[in-house]
Amino acid sequence: MKQEHFIQAADRRLRVLQIGDIKANSPTLVFLHGGIDCIEMWRDFPEQVHQSTGLAVIVYDRWGHGQSDPLTAFRQGDTRAEEAGEPLLDVFKHFNLTKVILVGHSYGGVISLVAASLHKDIICGVISIVPQMLIHPLCLAGAEAAKESFEKGTLRKKLFKFHGEGLDTLFYDWINRVNDKAYRAADCSSYLQQIPCPVLQIYGENDEFGYIPNLELSKRTISSNNLVIKVIPNAGHYVHLEAKDEVINAINEFCISL
Repeated sequence: MKQEHFIQAADRRLRVLQIGDIKANSPTLVFLHGGIDCIEMWRDFPEQVHQSTGLAVIVYDRWGHGQSDPLTAFRQGDTRAEEAGEPLLDVFKHFNLTKVILVGHSYGGVISLVAASLHKDIICGVISIVPQMLIHPLCLAGAEAAKESFEKGTLRKKLFKFHGEGLDTLFYDWINRVNDKAYRAADCSSYLQQIPCPVLQIYGENDEFGYIPNLELSKRTISSNNLVIKVIPNAGHYVHLEAKDEVINAINEFCISL
């Protein structure tokens, strides 16, 4: 069963896709996409996770993305804690979710980790896929390559069909913050230290944005009793699409263990 909803969260209109029936005695998986992504860019991954785990799925276009309300201006500084706070809590409240497993990719992977420290009574587990907590040289190089492709290659055309007229503001909002000194100085470590629930982190060994600094930060700051790390060879930044079966198996095992 799939249902599309348009809800209000933090006074903004968000597009939400629900897959499966939400059950009070079972966790619900809530998906958080990456920096310039949207619902469609997950492809069939959320549905296959639903089929494998048997758990209901909520996946939504974050503010400024896809068919949710567009950004009206460039944002300043680090917005990850802001997105992990009121908007996510409003999503939980709308669907009456009291037990949640977050599944976040890249920028959404960081939001999921920050959220686990903020909503401790609701979030019972986090699956963080290639979280980009640190802006390091490889990350900057990856963003610069994306900018080059956006301005001179085919990336803008590919993304426009997902984001429409709000694309340019969304894209340069991301680029501007990646290059912002204050944003680059924020590593989210104060939030990571407060995560009380189990965390599964999945990395693609060939991630063009680089994963090792983020993995090392996680090992330093997240309790070793809670942290499970899986590095998948021959996969990159979209490891959940490139090595789908392996990622889904890891997610299924993690959910069963909770």
